[in-house]
Amino acid sequence: MTGLYIFLLAAGGPLLLWMVFAGDADADAGGDTFSVIPLSSIAFFAATFGFVGVVGGATGASAFALFVTAAVAAAVAGLMSTQVFKWIRRNSVSSEVMDSELEGTMAQVALEVSEGHRGKIIVEIAGAREQMTASPIDNSTIGAGERVVIVKIERGVALVAPLGPELKLE
Repeated sequence: MTGLYIFLLAAGGPLLLWMVFAGDADADAGGDTFSVIPLSSIAFFAATFGFVGVVGGATGASAFALFVTAAVAAAVAGLMSTQVFKWIRRNSVSSEVMDSELEGTMAQVALEVSEGHRGKIIVEIAGAREQMTASPIDNSTIGAGERVVIVKIERGVALVAPLGPELKLE
């Protein structure tokens, strides 16, 4: 039985550490294999079962009591990890903005934008002011301080058009 505990600790421990430090704590595999039980729960179960078995074996506990204790502790750890990661996914917020969400957004030119010269614009993204590289959508030249609208984003460069004086940045 000691060999099983050592094997599960050796297999589950590194997998658990990799999942935690790789930033994807719950690898929702998306495939059919792990669609019912998340991989993180399996890693927590294996690592906990192995750890409790190895530590309990070193204390001289009886084989049956050790197995039951390790199984219960591993099941609790696996279930708790599933619930914790569900809660984290539900309550996490991403500040990542898709390029298509920027189309139609107004911005201000920070460095002149012209046909032969990329410039910089300042745009408010998710409540923060960000700078982006910009080029004009047509052959115009747009000076610093002028207002523009982002028409589309191509390869990380905002293609912009000048705004009339009646439109204001909000």
